[in-house]
Amino acid sequence: MVLLSLLLQTILIICGPLRKTIARFWIRILVWSAYLSADMVATVALGNLARSQGDSSGDGSKKAIQAFWAPFLLLHLGGPDTITAYSIEDNELWLRHLLGLVLQVGLAFYVFSRSWGSGILPFIAILMFIVGIIKYSERTWVLWSSCSKSLRKNSFLRDFRNSYYCTGNQESDEQRKYLRQAYTFFHISKFTMQDLAPGYWDLTLSHFWFSKNSADGAFKVVEVELGLIYDMLYTKTPLIYSCSGIILRCISFVLSVTAFIIFLVKIEKHAYSSIDVAITYLLFAASIFLELYAFLCLVLSDRTMIWLLDKGGNALTSAIYSRLRKLTTSKRWSRCISQYNLISSSSGDKQLKCLELVGIDEMMRQMHVNRKGLNGGLQKFIFKHLLKKAEKMKENYNLFDKKLRSKIIGQRGDGVLERERVLGNFKWCTTEVEFSRSIFIWHLATDICYRNEKDASNYVSRSKCLSEYMMYLLVIRPNMLSIGFSDEGYLHTLMRYLCYIDTIQCYREAPDYDDAEFQNRWKRDKSTQNGGPVLAKQLLSLKSKKRWKMIEEVWMEMLTHAAAHCPWKEHAHALRRGGELLTHVSFLMLHLGLSHQYDFQPDDDPRFVSIPKTFLKCIGR
Repeated sequence: MVLLSLLLQTILIICGPLRKTIARFWIRILVWSAYLSADMVATVALGNLARSQGDSSGDGSKKAIQAFWAPFLLLHLGGPDTITAYSIEDNELWLRHLLGLVLQVGLAFYVFSRSWGSGILPFIAILMFIVGIIKYSERTWVLWSSCSKSLRKNSFLRDFRNSYYCTGNQESDEQRKYLRQAYTFFHISKFTMQDLAPGYWDLTLSHFWFSKNSADGAFKVVEVELGLIYDMLYTKTPLIYSCSGIILRCISFVLSVTAFIIFLVKIEKHAYSSIDVAITYLLFAASIFLELYAFLCLVLSDRTMIWLLDKGGNALTSAIYSRLRKLTTSKRWSRCISQYNLISSSSGDKQLKCLELVGIDEMMRQMHVNRKGLNGGLQKFIFKHLLKKAEKMKENYNLFDKKLRSKIIGQRGDGVLERERVLGNFKWCTTEVEFSRSIFIWHLATDICYRNEKDASNYVSRSKCLSEYMMYLLVIRPNMLSIGFSDEGYLHTLMRYLCYIDTIQCYREAPDYDDAEFQNRWKRDKSTQNGGPVLAKQLLSLKSKKRWKMIEEVWMEMLTHAAAHCPWKEHAHALRRGGELLTHVSFLMLHLGLSHQYDFQPDDDPRFVSIPKTFLKCIGR
């Protein structure tokens, strides 16, 4: 049981950070299984030790060295630095971990006291007891500091303002600039993710600085920032990067090494079983490896880079920063866009009824998910679209008009259709239908148009990519589309009754399009399956370039609409699944001022906002 506990800790140490950069299903299953099993195995092993120590019969020397393993089990219960919580809900259970800390320390002390004897072994055990208690206490403290109540209490907008005015735009090196910006925007994101409303001055400052980035630079800033948020929610980072955390780290490392050296030199190995001695050596080696690995992660992290930049100005810190940057990985999330094609998935083998009954139908949907890399062209298109939205809010001095802000952020295809003066023909599949049905109809229409397209331009590829990504969100991640959106009944009906043959047959046999007749039938029965082919007929009547340009703009507005209405809690969950494009778009929108969450300062009257003064305040004059 002790060796199994050690194996599970090793899996968590190595694979825990990988879920931030790998979107595959297997990594989540592996980490989830190890995370749930680790505490249980360590607890059971500690209970077995207590039972064996309570048995009056048996070899005394064997009991003594096995009792020496109890502090190592406390060390395992403290968990590795790379993962303290599997999901954000685990942080809310910090009180349960506090109770577990008291009970498990008491049980370990019972095991230790029952085997107390002469010799130096008990004194070595005291050193490891201190290390184990420190590690277990660290985990409990980190869970408490990362719970929603603590984060809400410790989130302040003044941290964003102070960091903004201290850093400005001083760095000439792009990587340094991205790190500084990410740390500055991290403060406003942390505040906003607690469902708190930042002031309009903060959003204005954020927009003024962030809009100067290129598309690639903006995405890199958000990547670093989301990495900082992941570390705050799921690792021991809140403690490690503090004075008390560094002191505790030094104490635990010195005590572990000291205990190992004393055991190596002073203990008479022939007095104990060779197997037990080998296991003890392995436990010592693992505990020291834990400390060294934690130190390595500490040195190579973005937080260390940011700290070196803050302490910069001398040749030593600059040289250290340059060397460390070469060792760090540039990958901070999966950089993958999940794709789900409804027609292709529906044409496959039908799910077995028995799989639906045991709830594996959702896992079967995952088998139809494909992934493609995020390319620079799509990044530029997304950032350019968001910049245009941000500029619209500044037109005619309507920067603080709540109605205009809601209209611009709430567009889900109607904005581009209105600009092209065709909204009247497409209202039935945009503004006059719920968002989920609109996604479904436009997805089918996009796929049908794609099958009829001969030349695959950038417009076509981006449209298809965004269409299948939005369909992925609808089918696999419905909770990310809006607060309270998830409609399992609708999805179940959708996946059960839609099939490829029926859809294509409906498209082929659809009568000549009659707007008045179709509008009446649509409002009467709202046949979603008929909607896709009919919309495709409308789109195919347009010229190819105009058609695809309009389709990609519609999908982009749908993406921004979903990003603006996705609960922050879902973004936090997405960080442990390799990240989502929707999360990056949400943070890009926040930093460009495209946020529903904002408030006026109490000492300012929005009716008398001076745009020149606003601009001067933005640039710090």
